[in-house]
Amino acid sequence: MKNFFAILGGMGTLATTNFLSELNKRHKPTKDQDFFNYILLNHADIPDRTAYILNVSEESPLPALLEDIHTLNTLKPEFIVLPCNTAHYFIEELQKNTTIPIINMIDETINALASRPKPVQKIGLAATEGTIASQLYEKKLNAAGFEVILPTTSLQQKINRLIYTCIKENGMINFPLYEEILLEFQQLGNEVTLLGCTELSLVNNLDEEKKFPVVDSEKTLLDRTYQLALQIKKLHS
Repeated sequence: MKNFFAILGGMGTLATTNFLSELNKRHKPTKDQDFFNYILLNHADIPDRTAYILNVSEESPLPALLEDIHTLNTLKPEFIVLPCNTAHYFIEELQKNTTIPIINMIDETINALASRPKPVQKIGLAATEGTIASQLYEKKLNAAGFEVILPTTSLQQKINRLIYTCIKENGMINFPLYEEILLEFQQLGNEVTLLGCTELSLVNNLDEEKKFPVVDSEKTLLDRTYQLALQIKKLHS
């Protein structure tokens, strides 16, 4: 296969499935041959990213991620997307091991925030404890001039429950808990909540009411992926 991109997924599988489904929904082909060419690595048994970041004695995800990068080096996609925010903790090391561009979801999300038609200043960050602890978003948001509102301990526990217990463990979309989280961020003074975990993006995608303003990290990655995939398609059509 030629003229394709790669999705390095499985972190988790439901979030990856949501990303792929939304990508295919956005494209409106008229025949099979008009769909995008891509390869999906759904590497579901990559060790937990947050567990390692919070406790380096846990098994590191990096060897498994590097194994996937080396596989992709032989396949030679045009670019790689990584639909897991916490896995971006390793993105510099991954990029060192390939000449294939890896699209940075965190950078894309901050660019989306900066280009909003109605500017915002105070950003609530809903993410895994690993993403929070590593300051993957916080440092770049602060450098871009945003004020970051981090979750309180009790709010983080709710976020953890939604991500890990509801979605990862039980495959359940808990809308009341999701709205409770967004309301609490609003009460902390934020103007918009940044969904910095693709499990949260899954809930947002299925949320028909959209009561609270959010910036969805997975959607920003999807936007960029779609743009680049179209360019490949047009270039080689």
